[in-house]
Amino acid sequence: YVKLHPLFYASACIIVIAGLKIGAPIINPVLMAVFFSVIIYHPINWLKKKGVNGILSIVIVVLGLAIVLFGMGGAVTKSIIQFSQNLPYYKNELHEITRSTVSMLNGYGLNVSPDTVAQNFSAGSVFGYASKFVTGVGGVLGQITLLVLVVAFILGETNSFPIKLKAVLKDPDISLGNITVISKNIRYYLGVKTLTGLIGGTSVAIVLFIMHIEYAIIWGILVLLMRYIPNIGSVIAAIPIMLFVLIQDGLSGVLYVGIAYGMINFVLGQIIEPKFLAKGMNLSTLAVFLSLVFWGWILGDIGMLLAVPITMAMKISFETRDNSRWMAIMLGSEESAKDALNQKFTKKGQPE
Repeated sequence: YVKLHPLFYASACIIVIAGLKIGAPIINPVLMAVFFSVIIYHPINWLKKKGVNGILSIVIVVLGLAIVLFGMGGAVTKSIIQFSQNLPYYKNELHEITRSTVSMLNGYGLNVSPDTVAQNFSAGSVFGYASKFVTGVGGVLGQITLLVLVVAFILGETNSFPIKLKAVLKDPDISLGNITVISKNIRYYLGVKTLTGLIGGTSVAIVLFIMHIEYAIIWGILVLLMRYIPNIGSVIAAIPIMLFVLIQDGLSGVLYVGIAYGMINFVLGQIIEPKFLAKGMNLSTLAVFLSLVFWGWILGDIGMLLAVPITMAMKISFETRDNSRWMAIMLGSEESAKDALNQKFTKKGQPE
């Protein structure tokens, strides 16, 4: 065993990060395929329990996934095209609303130039980001043929993976156990976030549709996607939605939609998700936020969606080795650190 200089490991990390960033256009569709494979594992497993043949259950679920992707891709593409064509109008409306608001405040003693505030206020860019985010994810979803094929091949190889890993791993029992834990936790997390995302996105879209707000489908899909980003995802989704409601329905519309949006997110974020994800995530809030920044920088919008599952997998992998367990503790929550501290004191107290 040769002990290498820390700079060697730092250089290796930089090379890997650079390779991931350069290869993001190729990596992202594959990651999304793995993402869908994990999500649709549950319906496939359910069909198998009902007595459906393994291959037939995969075919049924993959075809269903393809239909959903085609429908979602078509709806998003049509709405995004219309929204992009009208984007200059919405930006101009926000500009005028900002100017009128500042002028009104100046009447109460505020001495600020309305034109200066309107020029520096980049609310219009929020629409641009929301459109870019949905378009970026929709672009990956648009590669439906590639996604469905990769998903089908991944699911088809599911039974052979354990055999191959046993053949190549040095300690297959421990490694397969770790892989099982990683896949189970990620599958559980993505399952809960997908369910809450569907509920939240559908609920918001229905509220906006009832209030006759345009592009309710786009805003519903934006909420669905942002539910995968913990802590700040719902806030990021709320900003363009509220600004668009302000343009179409004024302050009264913002009040009504804000109340409905707040109630939906309170139920999902404070009641449902904590009940089911208390044991599933086990990551610190800081680690989650930094993972969003890091993976979003490397892989773009897809990296933000998959930041938490990737970080969870890394944390579980770090826990399996003595020399990297400290990194798992730093990524984990306060409760996991207390458990590790108790185990440390227990080992010290045991007679040698």
